Amino acid sequence: MKKILALIGLGVIVVMALTFASYIVLTKFRPEVEMRRMAIAMSGLTSFSHDDGFSWNQDGVTTTLYASGSLQTDEDNVLVHETSFRVVAIGQGDGYTDLSGEIKTIDGKTYLTYSAGGPTVPGVSFDDGTWVEFEEREIESWGEILPGLDSPLTLITPLSGWNSEAIGRLRYLLSLTDVVLVEYNGLSELIDSVNTRMIDGRFDQDATEASLLDFVRAKTGQEPQDADRILAHEQAQQLADLTLRFWIGTKDHLLYRVQAADELLDARIEFSAFNEPFDQDVPARVITFQEILSATLPESHGLARLSGGAQLVSESNARLPVTAIQESNDQDGDGLDDILEAFYGTDRSRADTDGDGVSDGDEVHAGDNPRGRGSLFSFGL
Repeated sequence: MKKILALIGLGVIVVMALTFASYIVLTKFRPEVEMRRMAIAMSGLTSFSHDDGFSWNQDGVTTTLYASGSLQTDEDNVLVHETSFRVVAIGQGDGYTDLSGEIKTIDGKTYLTYSAGGPTVPGVSFDDGTWVEFEEREIESWGEILPGLDSPLTLITPLSGWNSEAIGRLRYLLSLTDVVLVEYNGLSELIDSVNTRMIDGRFDQDATEASLLDFVRAKTGQEPQDADRILAHEQAQQLADLTLRFWIGTKDHLLYRVQAADELLDARIEFSAFNEPFDQDVPARVITFQEILSATLPESHGLARLSGGAQLVSESNARLPVTAIQESNDQDGDGLDDILEAFYGTDRSRADTDGDGVSDGDEVHAGDNPRGRGSLFSFGL
């Protein structure tokens, strides 16, 4: 009897151990599964807001680009967005370039404006708050939204030009995308009272290249051209060098923040206001793109089209304005005037805000964080 009871007891222990082990295995957090949940959750959104920061150092010039705005789609997958932008570039001399403005879409039309100064464009002045109105696909003939911007990465599928069918295909692709190799080290952080897990990862180069080509197919409905394939290969190589960190909500599986960094580039994007629609008003002072072309090419009588893939705005006829830094504008003599001190969050009365022995201007020139350790955005990746 004792042997039978012992065997029964041993069997119970084994069953309990197996049950417990199975529970541990089945309930263990798996970051690759969480990334899949995040992709599905984000692809199902109808609207969100974003705040973005990008900084890179190239050929002795440190460029910082900020953008913020909102994006939404309606039940017909019609894309509506508004984005404010500002870019500051600091070189080795005593000057900097500074350009800001806003771009948005309403009822299929795109509107673009720049802050006073803006680029020099034939037939229009942005000093009085004028917006340029573009019909569908006209903005592609405008050219560079940020002329003179030497970005280290050119997007293969820019925001403009997506119709409702293409957006539907993009949503489906995003829900299936699996291009990041991830790991989870148990870190978490509260963002706007939401508990998030911090998941680290890197782009898988081959999977990323395939996905970029799929995005081209989704947008155009056609097979990518040779130029698209070359660009996708180059971008996948660049993305594979990035170190990534994702902040994903533990309950809703939404992406609240993503950061990326390599030797040349730092990037940070914050997401918020999920599924909160926003309203837009048509600008009061508008000049159509056709009116600009009529002034630029009067023989066209308002029906002008730029042929041969030409663009109206380029570095040859519109550049970022350059403003010299005056001593009176640079109280602490650190190479950043009052505007840039406010832009980078440094102390305009102290040449070395973080007290590390390097002036704020020198740190910004080097792409370092003048307010503490790390890169210009102090990502800590």
